[in-house]
Amino acid sequence: MKNSKKGFTMVELSLSIAFLSILSITIVLIITNAVSAYHRGLTLNDVNSVGMDLVNDMRGTIQNSPGTSATSLCATAYTGNDGAKGACLDDHASKFTSIVHHERIKIGNDNDYNEAPIYGAFCTGRYSYIWNSGYAFWTSGVQFEKSNVAPRASLEGAPKDFKLLKVRDESRSICVNAVKDASRNGYGENAEVNNNYSFRLTSSEGNDPPVDLLAAKRNLAIYDLTVPVPADNSHGALFYSVSFILGTMQGGINVMAAGDYCATPGGYNSSLENLDYCAINKFNFTAQATGGGK
Repeated sequence: MKNSKKGFTMVELSLSIAFLSILSITIVLIITNAVSAYHRGLTLNDVNSVGMDLVNDMRGTIQNSPGTSATSLCATAYTGNDGAKGACLDDHASKFTSIVHHERIKIGNDNDYNEAPIYGAFCTGRYSYIWNSGYAFWTSGVQFEKSNVAPRASLEGAPKDFKLLKVRDESRSICVNAVKDASRNGYGENAEVNNNYSFRLTSSEGNDPPVDLLAAKRNLAIYDLTVPVPADNSHGALFYSVSFILGTMQGGINVMAAGDYCATPGGYNSSLENLDYCAINKFNFTAQATGGGK
C-alpha cells in the first residue's frame, strides 16, 4: 500500500495567502478610515462647541450693553465740528462698532495674492473684543504681500499674541481711537488702520483684566469677525447682527475659497493639508442691546 502525503498544493497556498493579504489590507483601511473619521469628528465638535461658547459670551455682552446710536457716537467723537460729525456718519459710524483690517496674502501653492481679514475689533459699549486672525499664527504656508511678518493687533497691558481679547471698554475707545488715529491720514470709507496696530483705551475701565477667550484653545482661531451698524429702533435699543468665522490653525484653511475651505489653492500641499485636523464654521447670530442708555 502506497503512503499518501496530505498538504496544500501551491495553488491552494497562493490563494490562501492572497485572501489573507486582501483581508488584512481591508481591515487596515477600515481601521484607518474609522480613526480618521473619529479625529475629524472631534475637530469639528471642538470648533462648534467653542463657537457656541463665543456666541453666548458675545450675546450676553451685547444684551447688557447700552443702546447708544451711531449718531450719538459720532457726536461724542467729533464734538463741536458739524462737518466732521457728518463725515463720521457717512464713513465712520460702522467702524465705531466693528473694525476689520485686511491684508493681501497667498496660501500654500497659490500664485495670486488675495485680500483676507487679519485683525480687527468689535465694540459694544460695555466690553470690546480684539482679534488676531489664525493666519497671524501660521508658522508656514502663508505669505504676506507687504511684509515677511504677519501684522498683528496689540493692546497695552494685554497678553502678548492674543487671539480673541475681551476688555472692558464702556466708552468704545478701542474703536473710536482707531477711527481717530486713521483719520489723521485721511481716513475714508475704504481706509484702514495701519499694520501692527496697537489699540488703546482712553482710560482705565475698572479692575477687569483683559482676557484672551481662546488662550486655552491653541489650535483654534478667529478668521473673520464683522458687525454692521446695529439697527436703531429710536427707543434706546440697538439690534446687532454678528458674524464670525472660527477654524483650526491646521489643514491649510483658506477663508477666501469658494468651496473647500480646507484645501489650499494651487494644488495639494502635504505640509499644510491635514484634513483630519481641519475644520471651519461660520457663526451668525442677532442680539438686542438692552443694557440701558449711556
